[in-house]
This record gives sequence, structure tokens and C-alpha cells, in this order.
Amino acid sequence: MRKIALFLSLCVFIWASDLQQALEYEKQGDYKKAMEIYKKLALKNSSVLIPQEQNKTKQTTQNEKSIIAAKEERQDFARLALANYLEEDEYFNPLGISAYKMNYFLPLAYSFNSLEENHNKSEAKFQLSIKKRLFENLLGLDEKYYIAYTQTSWWQIYEHSSPFRETNYQPEFFIDFPLYLKNYEFFNNLRVGILHESNGKGDENLQSRSWNRIYVSTAILYNKFLFVPRLWYRIPESKKDDDNPAILHYMGNFDVNLAYLGDDYFINLMLRNNLKFRNNKGAIQVDLGYDIFNNGIYWYLQYFNGYGESLIDYNKHLQRLSTGFLISY
Repeated sequence: MRKIALFLSLCVFIWASDLQQALEYEKQGDYKKAMEIYKKLALKNSSVLIPQEQNKTKQTTQNEKSIIAAKEERQDFARLALANYLEEDEYFNPLGISAYKMNYFLPLAYSFNSLEENHNKSEAKFQLSIKKRLFENLLGLDEKYYIAYTQTSWWQIYEHSSPFRETNYQPEFFIDFPLYLKNYEFFNNLRVGILHESNGKGDENLQSRSWNRIYVSTAILYNKFLFVPRLWYRIPESKKDDDNPAILHYMGNFDVNLAYLGDDYFINLMLRNNLKFRNNKGAIQVDLGYDIFNNGIYWYLQYFNGYGESLIDYNKHLQRLSTGFLISY
């Protein structure tokens, strides 16, 4: 500190003596020499001030970069969710497998209604869902071809031997067609697929459930609001092979997902209805997720009310509240 103080004192002394000399030249009428000294003093001052300004600019730039980096660390959930839906993520993935629908584990799933065969109303529910891109652009439309698999299970973990009460399997194949609509950029894609769903049970206990559908859906993202409508057509089966002939009456021909996607939370609403006013059947599901620790694992709350939560209960009205964690949306 003493050395710095001495250096600054010396600089001030030299500057003052130069200024005094310039004033003397000015009094004598020698304005040329006076101006030369003034220029030297101005250059010295600028050489001191410029580094200070540069340091301030660098410091401001570094602060701005740190703020931007902090914002990027808190991932934009809306962008990531849509990128996952359209599989636009670019990362090291040798198998090319990515998340498809929600992946979650809910150890506390309580039904307010009685279950079949007097099962425990409290159980666990979990879902695994993945997809794999096969190939793309066969038609020259930048379309992508996928296979996908979703498994949803209801697990009686609070019972002796912890049996699985029900498991639904959904293999499917679909094609994504990108949409390039001027002034309607929020229309992202058109999806066409075929979906099989069954509970994997035989006919001996009359518990076998299965059906096949062809569907069309799209994803519309506007700011942080996501809208995903889906329409389906059930592929007809013979009366002999039809395990659940009335399933359309309870499940209808469409569902709609409405979501708000925050930076570290989401709210999703699923609606389904048969649109029959005299004998109306349908379902509503509300999903809430919050990234408590900012690590991509979400605390997750799910509320279901209606028909068709599982195939074995497709024609039974159920109300269920479940909580646990979610690892992908």
C-alpha cells in the first residue's frame, strides 16, 4: 500500500509540475509549447482512465454472463418439454432411446372407491415410457418414424407378497410430420400412429382387456402454454374376440392435454369424454410437478376422476389421489 501511495503521489507531483510549466509558457505568450504540454497531460489522463473503463466494462460483461449462465442452468422447462416431444435434443445417446410420455413413481396412490376383489385402496402406481426413432424423410417431408412403449402398473406394495393388481402395456408406431405454417409457428407437428393396449391377462378369469387404435394428434406451444389434442378410431374386432365391447362408451374418441410449463414446475390437465349428453362418461386428470432441488427430478401430484384409468377398471368410476416423483414429462 505504501508503494502504491508513493507512486500516486509522484504521479500527482509530476502532473502538477507539468501543468505549472504550461501555465508559465502561456503567460510568456508561447502558446505552442503550452499546447504540447496540455496534450501530453491529456494523453496521460486518458491512459489512466481507459483501463479503468475497460475494467468496468469487463466486470459488467462478466456479471451479465454469470446472470445468463445462471438462467441457463435453470432449464427452460417449456423448451425442453417440446424438444423431448419432437425429439430435438442433441446429446450422447448411443441407443437413440428417449423419454416418450411421463415417467414417474408414485408410492402413495389412494383410491376413494373400492377396487375389484377387495384390493387395498392404497397402492403404488408407476409408469415407464420410451421411444426410439427408426428412420426419417422417406417421403421427402422431413417426417420421422418411431416405435414407442409405455407401461403403467398398479402395485399392491402394502399387501402381503406385494402383487401387481394391474399392468397396462402400450406398444405403438407413429410418424411425426413437421409443420411449417407462416404466421402459425406455434403449430409444431402432425402425428399419425397406431396403438395397441392390453393388460396381458388371459381369458380364463374374464379379465383380459385389449383394444387397437389409429390416432392423429398435434402439439401447439404458445409461450409457455402447451395444447395437445388427440383423436382416435378404434380398429373393429369380432364379437368373439372383443374383450371390452363398450370401451368407447367410457373412453370416447378423443383426449386433450392442456399444460402450463414454468421454468421449474408444470401444471397439466387431461380431459376425455364420450360426448353423449344422456349417458355421459369421461375422465379428468390433473398433474402438478415441481423441481424442488433443481436437479430434474420433480415432486409430482396426480389427481384422477372418471373412467378408464386402467383397462381392468375402464367401466368403473374411480377417484384417486397419488403423489411421488417424476423424472420426465
